[in-house]
Amino acid sequence: MIKSLNRRWKEFMLNEGVAPDISVWLQSLKENISMLRPRSMKESKRLEIMRHQLNEIRKGANRLLRENKILQEENLLLQEKQQNEHQTDK
Repeated sequence: MIKSLNRRWKEFMLNEGVAPDISVWLQSLKENISMLRPRSMKESKRLEIMRHQLNEIRKGANRLLRENKILQEENLLLQEKQQNEHQTDK
């Protein structure tokens, strides 16, 4: 676990400040939660809720990433279309 975090931190630093993808943060959080050991039923239920919430966050983040990719592609197509129209007008 610690080696994994150290490796990610080193990769982050070597990428000159390029922020890691949200999936990296979610995976790290998942690993940290999995290392927690509940000492009571109350703590066990809290961990269960945390795991569920983390899964929902992961699903939402994946959905947003997909939508963002689609919008970027549409934007690129519109820009290309606009450039083509501008060139044909000349």
